[in-house]
Amino acid sequence: MKVDLDFIASMASKLIKINSENPPGRESEIASFVAERLSELGFKAFVDKFGARANAVGIYRGAEGLRVLLVTHLDTVPAGRRESWSIPPFDGLMIDGRIYGRGAADAKGSLASMLGAVKVLADEGWEIKGELTLAAVADGEGDLGGIKRLFARGVEADSAIIGEPTDLRVCIAQRGRLLLSVTFFGRSSHAGFPKLGTNALHAASEFVLRLHDFSKEFSELHPLLGSPSITPTVITGGYGDNVIPEYVEVLVDRRVLPGEKVNNIVDFIRKIAEKSGEKIDVKTEIKVKKWIPPAEVRQDAEIVKKALRAVSETRGIRSEPAGFQGTCGMSFLVNEVKVPSVIFGPGDLKRAHAADEWVSVSELETAAETYYTLISSLLKPEA
Repeated sequence: MKVDLDFIASMASKLIKINSENPPGRESEIASFVAERLSELGFKAFVDKFGARANAVGIYRGAEGLRVLLVTHLDTVPAGRRESWSIPPFDGLMIDGRIYGRGAADAKGSLASMLGAVKVLADEGWEIKGELTLAAVADGEGDLGGIKRLFARGVEADSAIIGEPTDLRVCIAQRGRLLLSVTFFGRSSHAGFPKLGTNALHAASEFVLRLHDFSKEFSELHPLLGSPSITPTVITGGYGDNVIPEYVEVLVDRRVLPGEKVNNIVDFIRKIAEKSGEKIDVKTEIKVKKWIPPAEVRQDAEIVKKALRAVSETRGIRSEPAGFQGTCGMSFLVNEVKVPSVIFGPGDLKRAHAADEWVSVSELETAAETYYTLISSLLKPEA
């Protein structure tokens, strides 16, 4: 088996060139592009639009057998300030064996490799038993609306392979994501008479510093995921540059391990917030803005054993299960629809969401070979 590396690299570059930043959520164009490629490869393919969002779905049904889902997301985080990039984020340029651009690692590289893997199946004449679905979904960087929509529309699967940047490791656990809004309420006054007001920014600043100190003291550990994390990510407040701010909101990103209790986390952060504001009589309010639970699959699950075997075969090394530090569709697949899943793909998560994001062409090739080998072991029992 040899994958078509030119095809895979071309797909990665073309996908990057289609801007699919989320927010605002602009997947329609790229969904149409992917659906066309799936149709060319022999899938029954369609674009499923919902509101301003869109999924691209391809289904190939062979003889009776397992139902396998290949799934990754179409959207990317915003590129941010163009001045931060030394290489344009939407040009999809290949330089010295690397393809650069927003989404190269997260997760358009995975999608390109998946397309490369199914191209081999198509070139072989689709000698599979069972059903293979390749879904490129919207809102992977948001509330997982695309993958939820996929199953609400009737897609079914016995096992799933999720394309994310795992550095070619088989990940069988992921951290959850809890997004909290912590708001401090003071009292406004003229900035020239600060003692007449209560500056909510002072309490918010104290809170951010306390969080920073606390983040160094995590003792909870998971064998594959390590420790949780807590990070303030956005601060907003005030309504005039000559007015003492009467409110400040801090968004807090908390990555959660399997087994941690959300209520305990919220209560603990509430205590930190209240202690930060008590000296200056600032009131606090805490709200859960987003909650995506952690997920974990048993190491003896068939999809896990076959994925590890596929990686060992294609890479020539002994493969061990790992943990995924981000948050992805595994949360929904494992917790909600009970589909055993693994996360696997080219690229390094540390390069995702950063300027000059890239994925190597060699990683794309190895990922495509691994996807093909794994699909074959699931849908070609004699393989």
